[in-house]
Amino acid sequence: MEKLLEKTIFGAAFDSSARDPPPRCHPGTRLAILARCLEFIANVIDEKKMRWVVGAAGVGKSAIMQNVAESPLLSVSARASIFFSINGRNDGTKAILTLAYQLAARCEPYRVLIEYEITRDPCILQSSVSVQFKKFVIEPFIHHPQLKAIGRILVIIDGLDECDKSLTQRELLQLISDLCSTYPSSPIVWMIASRPEPHITSFFAQDHIQAVSEKEEILVNSEEGRNDVERFLRNELTNIQNEFSLSPRSQWPSEQDLWKLANASGGLFVYADTVIKYVGDPVSGNPTSQLNDVLKFIDAHPLPKLPQEQHPMARLDALYAQILSKVPER
Repeated sequence: MEKLLEKTIFGAAFDSSARDPPPRCHPGTRLAILARCLEFIANVIDEKKMRWVVGAAGVGKSAIMQNVAESPLLSVSARASIFFSINGRNDGTKAILTLAYQLAARCEPYRVLIEYEITRDPCILQSSVSVQFKKFVIEPFIHHPQLKAIGRILVIIDGLDECDKSLTQRELLQLISDLCSTYPSSPIVWMIASRPEPHITSFFAQDHIQAVSEKEEILVNSEEGRNDVERFLRNELTNIQNEFSLSPRSQWPSEQDLWKLANASGGLFVYADTVIKYVGDPVSGNPTSQLNDVLKFIDAHPLPKLPQEQHPMARLDALYAQILSKVPER
């Protein structure tokens, strides 16, 4: 197992200390999406064992995947996960070995099988992704009777678009979809999250891929997303009010100001989270003046006329620039 561990992506698992604290959904938000994902895992049919969670940067895909991975309602016998990140967790050639190590740590019969394979042929750890997929996924879970009764296994791959090479991203998707179509009785359920990059979108648009997968699209400006962001803003601003002992009689912020913040955020959690971090930062000033800064910025930068789905990060970039302009020079 030590040799296998050396070939894995460090800190990629959902419960890794390297990601602590990981992004999670704010309490009371994303309930419908989480329910649909858990329902898919619990009642997956043989024909469709792959679910693609797709959305623009900042809508909260990683938080959703984290909540799914941690859910006590999961009806699975084992789980494995990769949370890709451009900050050092992006080597797609180690993806299969990373998943294999996690599954081996949680499933004794599987561990015995792959330890035998590695002992018999240590070079397998240097083999191609496709060979590793065959040896560590197909052969154990499809061709070994002792693993057929193991029960459902969940594999989560988050941030696929942050895997270092688009060719590797497509290869992983092809291997997974081939498994689902060729071996519909496979015990593995796949949850894959990514941005709607053209090469990934075109892959899932193929008829034969749609036959073995389901799509969960997280729209930036959906009613569900906007309501969740408003709930997040309301709760977090109340926490700031309590933390800084602001007078509750002043109704801070006003409903009009709260609506303005929610409208500017749309369904983009990263925008709302940036606002909260700035307003609640004790180093920058006080919450009242910092909130006023944000509101003035919103008034000075009206929402663009183009659909937000086409440029979800444009307003966030402008907000970052505004916040940085407030940082005093040293």
